[in-house]
Amino acid sequence: MALPLSKEARWIFIGDSITDAGRGQCPEAVGTGYVRDIRDWLRAAIPARAPQILNKGISGNTIQDLRRRWKADVLAYEPQLVSIKIGINDVWHGLGEASGGTSIEKFRETYVEILERLRDALPEAALILCEPTVIWPPAPAHGNQALAPYVTAVREIGAKFQARAVVPLHDAFNRAALERPDIEWAPDGVHPSSSGHMLIARSWLASLGLL
Repeated sequence: MALPLSKEARWIFIGDSITDAGRGQCPEAVGTGYVRDIRDWLRAAIPARAPQILNKGISGNTIQDLRRRWKADVLAYEPQLVSIKIGINDVWHGLGEASGGTSIEKFRETYVEILERLRDALPEAALILCEPTVIWPPAPAHGNQALAPYVTAVREIGAKFQARAVVPLHDAFNRAALERPDIEWAPDGVHPSSSGHMLIARSWLASLGLL
């Protein structure tokens, strides 16, 4: 099935601060990160068919937060495409002295639940799952190792629900850091720099055959 590319199509991007990227302070409510990069590339490449881009990222969110707002921030808009990038806070918030976080079992269970709700309500919506990116120092040194099962879970859930794409962001960031360690891809170990956001956008577009 072809991607829903038209000026009437609604594409929702939902997730945590990496998706949010300051959308609340942005006059266009799209933020300054990868969601904007994707939107602007589509507008420049295929202006007549560029979809409406809705950013529903909220800083600090975990999979449990997505579950609570799934109806209001996704289903209510009846989108033709849904892109999900979640998982960093489910791990990061449980590292070090933090007491939050989500177990891998609960992460899988909740992720499956919201996708089942999506399929029941909007069976034709294109589904894009993004791997969690990375947790590098200066975040806790074992963060990336702790994140690995969540990356695997996203890949497996994507296969289960026949997602249009599972965007390989974790590998993309690790590979980029090996090839160009002089570039600050995620200065605080989690949040991407502008180069990191462009890496997400490029990986996303490439995974859908849009580059």
